[in-house]
Amino acid sequence: MGEDGMTQGHAYLRTHTLSAEHLLLDLAEAAVELHGIEAGDEDRHGVTLIKQGGLSVVMTHLAPAATLTEHAARGAATVQVLEGRVRVALDDEEFEAREGYLVAFDSGVRHSVTAIDDSTLLLTLGGG
Repeated sequence: MGEDGMTQGHAYLRTHTLSAEHLLLDLAEAAVELHGIEAGDEDRHGVTLIKQGGLSVVMTHLAPAATLTEHAARGAATVQVLEGRVRVALDDEEFEAREGYLVAFDSGVRHSVTAIDDSTLLLTLGGG
């Protein structure tokens, strides 16, 4: 399963445009659709909302204790908490981000994100 809508990814891609001269997205509607996608045994799943040039925007749902394992993005990245609470760990720091928080990372900064509660995140990834 990937971050393109998981098992229903092909249906999602048939009905959603990921790249255009401009896009207007309703994040509340996207969250409802994300919650409606069958995650199976997975503790996280997501859909790509935008993939254009070096920019990707992915909405991801994490069940409690689910983790985006330690990694470093090739470009600048942000994690916006739309619902829930998450723990963000860096090499020498750890903090909590909750609904309404936005965390930004420079290119190459190693980090992990673990859900404290059921959480919905908006991940923005810039090309490196």
